[in-house]
Amino acid sequence: RARAAVAPPAGLRLATSTGLGEHLERVLAEFAVRAPGVPVELVSGRAGERIEQVVDGRADAAFVRSMEPVPGVRIEPLWDDPLVAVLPAGHPLAAGPDVALGDLAGLPLAITARRNNPALVDLVVGACHDAGFEPVPGPVEGSLQDRLATIGAGVARQWTVVYAAHARVLRSPRVAFLPFRAPGLALPTQLALRSGELAPVLDIFLAACRSAAPASAPVSPAAS
Repeated sequence: RARAAVAPPAGLRLATSTGLGEHLERVLAEFAVRAPGVPVELVSGRAGERIEQVVDGRADAAFVRSMEPVPGVRIEPLWDDPLVAVLPAGHPLAAGPDVALGDLAGLPLAITARRNNPALVDLVVGACHDAGFEPVPGPVEGSLQDRLATIGAGVARQWTVVYAAHARVLRSPRVAFLPFRAPGLALPTQLALRSGELAPVLDIFLAACRSAAPASAPVSPAAS
């Protein structure tokens, strides 16, 4: 009993991504209020890797987007995350309040390879098809920061997408972040957990996620 009284609280290993932007800060702040003193260790990984981290126990929970059901994993819906277009700050379209997807038809799309984030790539490419055009392939290698730097340099006019929550914490004066004209583009953000009864700390974390969800972002139906 004496050892238990002085032992540090069990921590939480959370698999996450930079695309969460301000959402992550808001969730962690809410969790700190609900579970003071419980440490959180953040681990990173690509979309598929984060699920694997939950399955094999390297992470207790993982933020994922538009994830299909996986054996042994429980998927909890949180909020919908809008995407914004990224263009060179000097491009004529950057002067508008938003951008229609069809207006980007002539510009190369610089987006990650599908193997890295199939949900994102399928959403963007599918939306381009719905708008009546096949996106011009742009660079797929390199980090998001590399893509933003290339777009901002204006050497080759390109466009890409980032999550709006991430765009609000980026500092890239050479690029413009523009919302897509209605109906817009968005992916559901979810929390992946191992199936079965949740440990108390995970119950608290899930409640913190839901409490911190942006009020303007309706939750998509849960995957089952």
